Amino acid sequence: MAFMFLPWRPIVAIVAAVLFVNINGTELYGWQAGLAHGLFFLPNLVRHLFDGDVLFKATNCTTGYHVAWWIATVGSCIGWLVDATFSFMKASVFVGSDKE
Repeated sequence: MAFMFLPWRPIVAIVAAVLFVNINGTELYGWQAGLAHGLFFLPNLVRHLFDGDVLFKATNCTTGYHVAWWIATVGSCIGWLVDATFSFMKASVFVGSDKE
């Protein structure tokens, strides 16, 4: 039986970004928002590619926001890469087990 990769994690992340992490261009954001926006950087970037009005980083923010955003963004991107790598490795193991 072949393993079929279902991209449910990115879909859930994009839905969560739509529901919980909409960035308003006029609101002032602090470091807490920087953490949240950094964690949802990739889903918001995908949304931004399809709709230019969606922001993936706040324009009106503090220095703490920038620091927290970069820390969370780098951590989030590393997490997505590690998850994708292990998902690919797991999928290749399942596909390879079909051979008799």
